[in-house]
Amino acid sequence: MWKKKGQNIIEYALMLALVVGIGSFIYTQGYGDNISAVFNNAGNLLEEVNKTQEEAKKEAEKAAAREADRNYADHLGELLKKAVSNGTITMGNGSSVSIFVQNQPNPNYGGLHMNGAYTGSDVKVKGEKYLNGGFAKMLDAVGGDYSNAEVKQDGVYWYGVQIKRDSTGNSYTLSYMDSNTDSYNEDHSGFKIDKANAPYKTVTWTPKQ
Repeated sequence: MWKKKGQNIIEYALMLALVVGIGSFIYTQGYGDNISAVFNNAGNLLEEVNKTQEEAKKEAEKAAAREADRNYADHLGELLKKAVSNGTITMGNGSSVSIFVQNQPNPNYGGLHMNGAYTGSDVKVKGEKYLNGGFAKMLDAVGGDYSNAEVKQDGVYWYGVQIKRDSTGNSYTLSYMDSNTDSYNEDHSGFKIDKANAPYKTVTWTPKQ
């Protein structure tokens, strides 16, 4: 028993001496700095991987928010096209109507994040002239549940769609637009459309009467 135990102690001592000897050899031969460099590089690589993963996650979240907003804009475009096609909204030549989602509640539309506008002349909703503040009447006439409408993208103040009738009256252009500029009125009841970015999509369209 004691003989076996003493043998184990000798074996452990030899292994320890071997490890110490290898370590001593590495450092005396100048490999210590190289090993430290390897571990440092490994640490830097892991840090870069984590950083890249975080950036990729942020980009994915940004892309998902943009897609969600633009999918909802497509929905608004279909609603507006339908309203023009069935005569709910009529426009004179060169006129336009727009529906927008804004990132602030609109006190003139029940606190929902919706707005609208028109340009030109002879724009009517159900036969009545579109006047200042008439967007509420237009949104109600166009239809749709806007209770969940919101801007999901950071740095985007509003997005939406605009239908413009050309000067000949023969065709319409549906434009999809957004804005990175804070151009709201003081109470967020409206904003300057001319602060929009260039349309990210346009479609030439002829209503089916």
